[in-house]
Amino acid sequence: MKRILLATLLFGACAAPQVVPPERPTEAQPPPTPEKPEVRPPQPPTVIVEDGMRLEYRAHGRTVIEITEPEGMQVQAFDGPALVAADTVPIAFDALPDHYYRMVFQLPSGAVREKKLQARTNELLTVRLMEAKGPRAMTEKDFHTLRTALEHEAGDAAKLAVLRTAAANAFFTTAQAGQLIDRLAYRDDKLAAVPILKDRILDKQNAWQLYQHFTYREDKMKVQEILEH
Repeated sequence: MKRILLATLLFGACAAPQVVPPERPTEAQPPPTPEKPEVRPPQPPTVIVEDGMRLEYRAHGRTVIEITEPEGMQVQAFDGPALVAADTVPIAFDALPDHYYRMVFQLPSGAVREKKLQARTNELLTVRLMEAKGPRAMTEKDFHTLRTALEHEAGDAAKLAVLRTAAANAFFTTAQAGQLIDRLAYRDDKLAAVPILKDRILDKQNAWQLYQHFTYREDKMKVQEILEH
C-alpha cells in the first residue's frame, strides 16, 4: 500500500503543469534621431560701386537684372544689336547666365549714360544709378498729367497758355518737348511752342530731334534758328 501511495505522489509531481512566469514587455526603443542638415548662413550680397552706379549681386533662383533707381529713368538693354528690354524704372528682365548686356540709361535730367553689365548665374543684379543734384525733367506721372491737361483744352491758344505756365516751373527732355508740340494742331502754334520749351530742355544735345515734329522744310529751318539763338 505504501508503494502505491508513493508511486501516486511521484506521478502527480511529474504531471503537474510547469508555471512559466510571464515575460516582461520589451521596452520600445525610441527611433533614431535624424541628423539635422547643415544650415549654412545666407551669403552676403556682392556690392560694387563704380561709375556713379551701385551694383548688388544676390543669390536668386533665376538669373535676373533689375534697375530700381532713379524713378522715371528710361532704360534699354541690348544683347549685341538686339533690344531685349525697354521700359521706365523700375524694370526687371530674365537674363542669360554669365552674359553681358549693354545698358543705355536716360536719366530724368535728360542725361544719357551707357554701361556693360554682367548677369551672373542664379543671381539677382540690382542696379541703382546715382544722379548729381540739379534740375530734373518732369516725372512720367507729372508729364502724363500735363499731356492730359493739354488734350482737354479746346484750342491751341489755350494749350499754349497751359504750356507757358508749366514751363515756368518744370524741365523737359527733348522727347517730352516733342510730345507737347504734337498736341498743337497748327503750324504757327507748333513753332510758337519751341521758344517756350527750348530753355527748359535738359538734354540740349538731342534738341535737333524736334525737327522731326515739323513737316515743312521752312518750318524746320525756323526751328533751327530758334534753337541756335
